[in-house]
Amino acid sequence: RGSSALQFGPQFGGMMNYKMKHGDGSKPLAIESEQTAGGYNFFNSFNAIGGTKGKLNYYAFYDNRQGDGWRDNAKFNYHSYYANLGYQLSKKANIAIQFSRMDYVQQIAGGLTDAQFKENSKQSVRGRNFFQPVINIPAVTFKYNFSTATRLEIIASAVFGQRNSVQFINTANIADTFNTARGSYNPRQVDRDYYIGFTTEARLLHIYKVGRINSVVSGGLRYFTQLTKRRQKGVGTTGSDFDLSLTSPYGIDLRLKTANYAIFAENIFQLSSKFSFTPGVRYEVIGTKMTGVINNATTTVDYKSNRNFPLFGAGLQYQVTSSTQLYGNMSQAYRPYLYANVTPSDRVDKIDPALKDSKGYDIDFGYRGHYKNILQFDINAFYLFYGDKVGLVSQKNPDGNRYLFTTNVGNSVAKGVEVFGELSILKMINPKHMNSDLSIFNSLAFDDAKYTSGTINKSGLNTGIKGNYVENAPQWINKTGIEFNYKNFSSGLQYSFNSKSYNDAFNTEFSATGVTGSIPAWHVWDWNCNLEFGKLYHVSAGVNNFTNEQYFNRRITIYPGPGILPADRRTFYISFGVKI
Repeated sequence: RGSSALQFGPQFGGMMNYKMKHGDGSKPLAIESEQTAGGYNFFNSFNAIGGTKGKLNYYAFYDNRQGDGWRDNAKFNYHSYYANLGYQLSKKANIAIQFSRMDYVQQIAGGLTDAQFKENSKQSVRGRNFFQPVINIPAVTFKYNFSTATRLEIIASAVFGQRNSVQFINTANIADTFNTARGSYNPRQVDRDYYIGFTTEARLLHIYKVGRINSVVSGGLRYFTQLTKRRQKGVGTTGSDFDLSLTSPYGIDLRLKTANYAIFAENIFQLSSKFSFTPGVRYEVIGTKMTGVINNATTTVDYKSNRNFPLFGAGLQYQVTSSTQLYGNMSQAYRPYLYANVTPSDRVDKIDPALKDSKGYDIDFGYRGHYKNILQFDINAFYLFYGDKVGLVSQKNPDGNRYLFTTNVGNSVAKGVEVFGELSILKMINPKHMNSDLSIFNSLAFDDAKYTSGTINKSGLNTGIKGNYVENAPQWINKTGIEFNYKNFSSGLQYSFNSKSYNDAFNTEFSATGVTGSIPAWHVWDWNCNLEFGKLYHVSAGVNNFTNEQYFNRRITIYPGPGILPADRRTFYISFGVKI
């Protein structure tokens, strides 16, 4: 959060920084295997190998996940691969070569109308729709320690991939039926994206003293470029299998080019043994260029934009006791408009030449820590301003005809609190409890997210949205649970609740197609257990949604709907794992 988030990106609300595993540094060979089976022919096989031999460290895994899915027409077959080979060039330098790949083919069950969901949420009215992404990411990482106080890291990576789909695209109230006049089903639509991208990021960290107290400065540079070849609205086959071949050309054929430069810096000023102040800055330069044709080459697209802006952030922390802290963060953020926002869907759409990226800031303040091994807690209040949301308004030509205009339509504010706590009951009664524990936890979020200004097109009329709830932002989210541990056995029960929300800025309650409407409040119970034995093995099992609630938390306008996407009802799994 705060200035730390600016090191990695400009997005709203901070981010998570995931790090991949390395091989076991204590032995030349370590093996991990996890085999999981579940309902609806679910099976997952995860297998990993790693270790260290001299100056060489290695780690690799393969994961295959397949099943029929809880809903009809929801089969999937997923593959994921990863390999990391690191070599210690010297006491100061290390280099690693990495490769990641993910690909799968999934049958898309599609969305439902409210009536269809109420009748049978398991049903699917689409049996000929498929989706296939293929992503390859090679990378090289170089680390160099100039000294114990100064470290350099350089990461270079590439993305080579595709995003493919073949679908009969219509709202769920339109059946995909056999066309007797054609003697076959209707043709499906084929959409394909091809990605080629390169990223290089260099990051330097230095620890220095102010008096007797250590402070830390870090900074770096990032360069990113990507070319996307977007081909959409191709006329596909009338078949029912996964087939990307065409019977007529693509209706959209575009080249989307992005170049992004960023420089960032952050300094942790340790002003005293208890108080630290961390300012940070990020400067972004982004350029986008789009060329090509839409509507079967009758409309030429030629769009170019270059933007640059600084972002600032700061963090504060005060060590109240040895185990608790007061903290606060403030950070500016932006979300660049997407290519979809500047791609006219037909010849009556127009794009605002002064279209701006969405910008804003977020602030949070909290108190966190723990008490012995009995209690952990984090209480946080936040405020997020999101300005210049991109949307559509209706305007008139001089001849009186209306058209849709893509522009910045309004602002929103989200404010609320997040409260997390975990209490060990047995250790509270007797702190010497070592072999067993009974703990309870609760994570509660209240989020009042509303539009403070704005006008958006609705059925040809510009309609105000001030005071409406932001899309897909329930006011209340709560997770609570209890976990029991005894020696090598553990078992947990979790209850999740989300309050009502909406999927459009107009806060529509209902539509006949199911594409827009309210998302009713929902709750679900999950249970799991795990048993370790023989030091190397474990067996785990669980039941998700064991009370078999019928609910949904998404309405989709395009992929993979459109309509209501039902959540899975009761499912189970059992897993066996080994680490050698």
